[in-house]
Amino acid sequence: MRKVVVALLSAIVVGLMLAMPVSAGKSKVVTVPDSLGDLGKYNVCLIVGPTDAPEVPDPSWGDNAPVMEATYVDMVTVSFGIVRGKYVFSMELAGNLPQAGDPLPPGIRYVGWQWWIEDGPWDPMSTIIPKTYYWVCLELDESGYSAGIYDAANAWAYTPVPFTIDGATFQIEVPEKLLGGLESFWWSACTYVAKEYYYAWPWFTDLIDPGTDQGQVGYDFPWPPV
Repeated sequence: MRKVVVALLSAIVVGLMLAMPVSAGKSKVVTVPDSLGDLGKYNVCLIVGPTDAPEVPDPSWGDNAPVMEATYVDMVTVSFGIVRGKYVFSMELAGNLPQAGDPLPPGIRYVGWQWWIEDGPWDPMSTIIPKTYYWVCLELDESGYSAGIYDAANAWAYTPVPFTIDGATFQIEVPEKLLGGLESFWWSACTYVAKEYYYAWPWFTDLIDPGTDQGQVGYDFPWPPV
């Protein structure tokens, strides 16, 4: 059983978080490993409510689809934490992120790397759907990369935030105040692609593996960590 790493930010964690400097103060980071080569294993759009089939491949995508070669949507580790009053979100991927302007897989016009911030865990085996507070996303389309936070309570108002990309790793920084002063919540992460734009039935190419460690429920982890 793989372990969720919960630790005070150290030199090792700083390296994982793109060598972000840390001043005095409380910092905490959670890093979750994810399986390699599992693109398309989970399709949450087809799994809502109790079912005997927890892994349902999207029938519109096959193992030979070009997007299955896009290793930059295959998560290796996912990190979430707080550093110097900012929430930091980072992923290590199985391949380098494409350069802006590089061609995407045929038929794909939009790629995203996303975190959910919710009021409870989302388990596709349950009929209970948690309330979403925010989405935090790195996005890529014809115009290039952007990163921001979407506020569900305010008609999905979008606020751009800083981000950095280094090969197969990226990091997003979100000021603590942009999460509305939330003291506790649940979080999860995914990657996805879409043929037009996000709302045009995105395909979730990768999700955090369920059952990675104590405290995880479905695909979500509690914050503060247990």
